[in-house]
Amino acid sequence: MLKLITKAQARLNSLRVDEDGNAAEYGLIIAIVALGIIAGLGLLAGALNGMFGNVAGAL
Repeated sequence: MLKLITKAQARLNSLRVDEDGNAAEYGLIIAIVALGIIAGLGLLAGALNGMFGNVAGAL
């Protein structure tokens, strides 16, 4: 297990040293996260709309 952890740490360190990352990569990451948030909020809005519709119908 320790060997696996040290290999993973070595791999992460090599990635950090080799690639600094540029603005385009960070922009893509932010865009993907934003799309995930928008999709999640859309699902939440539909669920809340249905829940409040049921409550209004019960009243």
